[in-house]
Parts: sequence; C-alpha cells; structure tokens
Amino acid sequence: MAGAAGLEGLIMILVTGATGKVGREAVEQLTAQGRRVRALSRKPEEAGLPEGVEVVAGSPADPASLTAAFAGVTSALVVLSGDVAGEARNVAKAAAAAHVEHIVFLSSASVLHPLPHGIADEHRAAEEAITESGVATTFLRPGPFHANTAWWVGTVRESGSVRCWIGNNPGAPIDEYDIASAAVAALTEDGHRGEAYVLTGGEILTSEEQARILGDVLGRRLDFSVAPQEEVVEVFAGITGDRPAAVTNVAALHSPDVPWATPTTAVKDLTGRDPRPYRAWAAANAAPLFG
Repeated sequence: MAGAAGLEGLIMILVTGATGKVGREAVEQLTAQGRRVRALSRKPEEAGLPEGVEVVAGSPADPASLTAAFAGVTSALVVLSGDVAGEARNVAKAAAAAHVEHIVFLSSASVLHPLPHGIADEHRAAEEAITESGVATTFLRPGPFHANTAWWVGTVRESGSVRCWIGNNPGAPIDEYDIASAAVAALTEDGHRGEAYVLTGGEILTSEEQARILGDVLGRRLDFSVAPQEEVVEVFAGITGDRPAAVTNVAALHSPDVPWATPTTAVKDLTGRDPRPYRAWAAANAAPLFG
C-alpha cells in the first residue's frame, strides 16, 4: 500500500490563473509540499513557474483547452479574470466531465455586500455555476488585496501623492500570500469541502492609513486625497465600457457596509497563523514598485 507521500504523488492539482499574484504563490506553496501541479497559462513559454510544474496552454475562456487541462485532475484551484461568470460555466462543465473531486474557487466577499452591483452579480453567478457542476466546492471570498495599493504607483512616482478610488472607509485588506495559503490548505487538508470562507487581513485600516504606512516604508510623506465618486465612475466606465456597472460598483466600494469591514479568523483557522500585516507587504514591494 502506498504511504501518504505516495498517495500525494498520485493526485494532480490544476491551478488556473497560475501566473497571477494568488495563483503563482499557490503553485509555489504546493510544489514546496511535493504536490503534483498542473498550471494553466495563456503563454506557457513565459510562465516562469517552479521546476516540475506541468504548464499547459489554455484559458478558462477557451472551453477546448479546459478539456485537456482537466484530464486526470483530482482537484483544482480556480482563479478567473475577465468574464468571471462565463469562465466559471466553462470550468464547471469541464470539471464535471473530467470527474474532478474538488474545486477551490477564488470568489469575492462582494457576494455578501448589501448593495447590488456588478462585481457581486458576476461572482454569485460564478459560484452558482460551479455549485451546479456537482463537484465538491470550497469558496474563498477575499476582500481587497494589499496589492490593490499598487494602483497608486503612478501618482506616488509622479507627485508623491496617493489618489484613492475606493473611498476612505475602514476595512481589513488581505495579503495575496495569505489567500494562496488558505487555498492550499483547502486543497490539501480535510474538512473544507462545502465551506465558504470570508478572507480578510487581521488589521482594520483606512486607505489613508495604508498610504501613511507606505510613506513610512518609502521614507517620505505621501499626500492623500479621495477621488470623487463621479470621477471614479468615469475612469471605470472608460476601462470596461459599461457605465451602469461602473456606477453600482463604485457605490458599493465606497459604502461603509462592505463585508470586509471587520476582520475574520478564516486565515488563521485555515493556516494556523495570523495574516500578514499591510506593512509587511509594503516592505517587500515598495522599493521595486514605487521607486
């Protein structure tokens, strides 16, 4: 009979979005544990993933590529971008056809937001599609990422200032490392199938407080301002071409009733350690990103 290590060697874990912030970190943590990992990438030749990872070409937006990607897969970490609901339907169909046992889906805490908005609608539809596949699921629902403050790079470099698009209400942003660690735990440990976890960091911060921490790490004071909602709507609408969705998304992001307003214990429950603070993210990323 194969030992535990031998059994782990027989299990194939697929990671979509494997070259993104969360997916890449999850791949690295899984390979460090000796897991067999297959990574889905639009450009395998540019993936730069650890040795031993099977990198295959494809995308959740391409159903044909998913058929091959899911072949022989036992479980999957599904990270989507773009048309989240449409990609989720493609993933659900391919996973069900391949008899995958477990999907860990990186959803969003927005599905719990009291205000209706496009981001929430997309992720609810994605969760529903994956649930309807019949595959056992674990939903990870993070709030804002620490890396979202990389949006400030342009104004920090140009004028030593932060122009914030999401308001200044307090919340508990989370490090991508912690999201990946939670995903790895959900994939490799018992007791998480059928569960949904709201993932936050461990500290409540306003955007202005994050800007102050970032300035401390950079060694200079950063001026802080909040962009009016009307300005942000125009920016978002210009990016997506969907002005009604931009209006509802901006209103939701500026609401004081965001689901990530209060820290949860989910990261510690899943990983056994406290979440990383924003200052640690800033210390690791400030110099290369912000100069």
